[in-house]
This record gives sequence, C-alpha cells and structure tokens, in this order.
Amino acid sequence: MQDVAPERMHVVLGDGSVASLRADGVRHYFRNARDRFEEFVGSPPASSRGTPCGHCTFCRWAPRCAAEWEQADHLSLVAGLTRGQAEALEAVGMTDLFALGDLASDAVVPGIRSEVLAKLVGQARLQAHQRRTGERRLELLEPGAGRGLARLPRPGEGDMFFDMEGDPLFDGGLEYLFGIVVVDRGEERFHPFWAHDREGERRAFQEAMDFVVDRLERFPDAHVYHYASYEETALKRLAMFHGTREGVVDDLLRRHRLVDLYRVVREAVRTSEPGYSIKNMEKFYFEEARSGEVVTAGESIVMYERWRTLGEQGLLDEIEEYNRVDCVSTLRCRDWLVGLRPEGLPWNAHRGEDEARGSAEDRAEAEERSAAMATALLEGDGADEPWRVLLVDLLEFHRRENKPAWWAVFSRQDVPHDELLDDAECLAGLVADTSVPPRPDKRSLVHTFEFPPQDFKLKVGDKPKRAGSLEPAGDVVAIDEDARTIELKLGPSRSQIEDGTALIPSGPVGDKVLREAVYRYAEAVRDGDELRYSAVTSMLRRDLPAVAGVGPGEPVTSDGAEPLEATIGALRSLEDSHLLVQGPPGAGKTYTASHAIVALLREGKRVGVASHGHKAINQLLAE
Repeated sequence: MQDVAPERMHVVLGDGSVASLRADGVRHYFRNARDRFEEFVGSPPASSRGTPCGHCTFCRWAPRCAAEWEQADHLSLVAGLTRGQAEALEAVGMTDLFALGDLASDAVVPGIRSEVLAKLVGQARLQAHQRRTGERRLELLEPGAGRGLARLPRPGEGDMFFDMEGDPLFDGGLEYLFGIVVVDRGEERFHPFWAHDREGERRAFQEAMDFVVDRLERFPDAHVYHYASYEETALKRLAMFHGTREGVVDDLLRRHRLVDLYRVVREAVRTSEPGYSIKNMEKFYFEEARSGEVVTAGESIVMYERWRTLGEQGLLDEIEEYNRVDCVSTLRCRDWLVGLRPEGLPWNAHRGEDEARGSAEDRAEAEERSAAMATALLEGDGADEPWRVLLVDLLEFHRRENKPAWWAVFSRQDVPHDELLDDAECLAGLVADTSVPPRPDKRSLVHTFEFPPQDFKLKVGDKPKRAGSLEPAGDVVAIDEDARTIELKLGPSRSQIEDGTALIPSGPVGDKVLREAVYRYAEAVRDGDELRYSAVTSMLRRDLPAVAGVGPGEPVTSDGAEPLEATIGALRSLEDSHLLVQGPPGAGKTYTASHAIVALLREGKRVGVASHGHKAINQLLAE
C-alpha cells in the first residue's frame, strides 16, 4: 500500500513470542507457492483421491480419507506396505487388499523384489480373512539364525520393561516421562521419572539410567525390554545432548541389554491385524482393557499440553497410568513371545561381553584421565577463565563426536536383510559370482560378488564390515553399478564371505592422533607453557589478532589497500597469533587462502590444511 517493501515481517507465536524474518527471505518463495496453487485450482483434476502421507496425522480430512480407504479395501490398509509398493501394484491393476491376497505365488510385479512381494501377499491374505470372517489369525514365521524368536534372551528375575512419553510441541521436544516396570517377588512395580523442563529432563534421564545400572548390578543377566525404536533412539540423543550417562548407554548397546520386541514380532509372526504396533499386538495377549481419557500416544501429547496450561494433577495421573499400562503391556508381550518359542530353540546369549568389558575399561581409563586433567586446568590462578572451561570440554570432543557413528554400527549389526536393502549406507544380499574366479593381489585374493538392485553409497576404497559379526569385509576394489557386482580384496587371515552377507559402514575414522594432540596442548596449559602453542591459546581466548605494527583494536589492513596483498602481508606479520577471514560463498576465501599458501611456501613456511570434508581441502590444494 505504501509502495515500499518492508524490511522485516513478524509472526506472533502461540506462546506470545514474536519471530521476525527478513521479508526478502520469504517473498520470492511465497510468490512461487501462490503461483503453483493458483495454477492447480485454475484447472483442477476431474477426480482425485486421498493417498496416505506424513501429513495425515494433522489433516482435517483424515477421517474422511480413512473411511474411503476402509470402504474400498485400499492397499494402504496392508500392514507394512509402502507408498512406492502400492504404486507398483496399482500399475499392474492391483488396487485392493483382497486382490493382493489372492495373488499367485509365482507372480511378478516390476519394482518389488520377489521375497518382499511374497511377504506382502501373505500379509494381505491374513487381513482379508479377518475382514471376511472376523476371525483373528496368527502365523509363526520360519526362525532364522539370530532372528525372530531367536533374538529373545532367557527371561531373568531383574528384567525391566521400559516406555517413554515425549512432547514434540515443546521447543526442541521434551522427554517428560520415563516409565519402568519390574517384577519383584511376583509383584509388578512401576517406577515413573518425570520432567517438565530441560533441566528436569536431564535429571529424570539420569535417575532412570541410574535405576537401570543399579538393577543390572544386582541382576547381571537382566535386560531392558521396549517396543519399537523410539526408546533406544531417545536414550542415545539424550546422552549426547545432556552430556551425561554416555557410558551407560554405550554399555547397554555393546552388551545387547536393550531388547526391541517390535523387531522380534516383525521377524517372528505374521498376523491378520492391519498393523504391528503394540496396540495391535495386545489383541493376542493383553486381557486388561485400556480405560481413561488417554489410550493413544497422540492423546497423551494433548493431555500433557493441557496440563501445561491448566496445571491439574489429575491430567498427569492419567498420563502416568497410560505409561504404566504400556510398560505392563511390554511385559505381557515378552511373555507371550516366550510362549510362542519352538521347543529346542536356543536363547540369545550375550554377545560381545568381552569386547564390552574391554571397551568399558578403556572408557573408564579415558574418563579418569580426562577428570584429572580437568581438575588441573580448573584450579589455581585463572582457573575460572572461559577459555580454560572450553578446553576442558574439548578434551573428549572426538570421543563424543564418534559415538553416534559407533551406535549406528551396533544398530545395523542385527538389522534384518530386507531392511538393510533399503538402507543406502549398506550393501546387502551379496552372492559370490561363480563365473569369476578369485584373482591374487600380492598375498590377498580379490573376490567378485553380485548384489540385488538397491541404493547404496559404498565406493571404491571403503573398508566395510560384515553385518552380524562386524568382521572386516576387506577393501572395495571395484563396483559396477550396471552389472551389480562388487570386488572385495580379502587378506589371508580373513574368512570367506558367505552368500547373503550385508556390508555396513565400518564406523568413524580413528581419531587417536587428534585426541593426543588436544591432550598435548592441555598438558602445556597445565604446566604453564601455553605460549608454546600461543596461536591456539589466542583462538580459545578469542583474542584480537596480534600483527606487528598494528595496535590492539586497529584495522588489520589499511584503507585503500589491495585486499589480497594486505591479507598476505598481515599473515606474514602475525606474532604467534591467528587471523580469521570470514565471508559468504563466493567472497574469495579459497582464492585468498591459495595465494597466501603459495606466498608462505616460498618463504619456507609449513602450511597445514584442515576441514570437515575432503572436498574443501582438495579444492583449496587444486587452486
């Protein structure tokens, strides 16, 4: 209206706070979105139908779509069927659940692997039976080595049954209730750990983990059972976010103390239920009817948000009872699965105990070393200076940063074959190519394998591990994506790779040299010799650059000076200090750095180049 574009625009959020945005940052996107919308409504399709998507949870039309799918026996009702699989089936005229259930065993559907199609057909057949007759059915699947019911450890007296409640509407998300049910002397006991803010979340997480550790010390053979991946993922995230109980989570993973019953169910049984959530499975084993206002995870979120507004204790009591019932249901689910085990099937024994014990000893030694160094750095004169506190935080930086990568290795160790096929970080289903005999390469042999169609990021030069055993799978020598073959070089001490093996990432690159470098600097600071690494100290202290002939706070380069030559001149004149060159992409940082490197090399200087990725280093070296 004023013919002047506003510099900023503002949004008042639900909590009363105001978020301010640059108008230029959203104006062009808004125009494109508006144009797309107007184009769509200008010539709408003659007919349309709903398709399940990630927005269904929030969509006001979801009940209408669900009713239409139910009426049409839509393919989306088949448990475990993905949107891509539904599109592949519809492309060959397969439009409903009953048609899929009647599909011949030798049928072929482009875009769906035969073993996956067989599972979908079996699932649709059971669901079709229940929809026709109302009879609920269950089939036991063939137990594989270490899969399905073979994943279950022997039940122990100290076993724990764990469930968490989280509020995604809290800023950054909040894990507000950790619930654990145990059975002591035949009596079920429920232990809730509550949190209502970020500090409370940290405290509740610590208390829950301490409870688990204490119980494992009293019952060394105990396990922590949960249903689906939420709990394990949340524990990893909380340990990293709050920087506490990381060793506890490490041990739970390394020693296989967390048992995901959802994975057991998916590998052990096929049912006529339209899903495999714990609420679906309860129909086979849980006689206690759920009651109260909270009977779903979504309702618990609504109830918790209502409590944050009203503060009524009764609302928290409803949520706590819902969480208790979920924990008890996990206990009943474990017992039900134990009752389904075929006679003679071995229990899943603790694997990796020796490795876990050795890793725990290594971590304990590292923690003692870090604690001693931290104490030395934070006592005496200048102990409360922020840069020293930062240095203490950096002592175990690399070990903390590597945890998620190692946790990913442990998570993939026992993932089913068909799931690894869909994991782009892995290469699953290797089968030896018998038409190509192994060829010698020095003392090693290069073996050729074929693999089924899949997306993968593995490349030549990688050193993957074998899923399951975590044994090294050799070096990747060559990959032919069109022929779907891979060549692996195996040394004389390595066992042969069996058909069906999946390759998984080997974990993070070794960082021992980096960690030792940090400790060398810390030792110098502890001993009062920080001037030995004065440039590092100046960075940690955020000092202004110390440049010969330039006073504190004065411009590093004079007005009118040519920027490149002035920058190189400032670098030459640095006095045991550092110089920061900052700017957006295209501002000339790499150009300036490349010329500075050449100038410094001509003067006999040594130059180190570091980056988060090889691409930036290679680009700089090329220039």
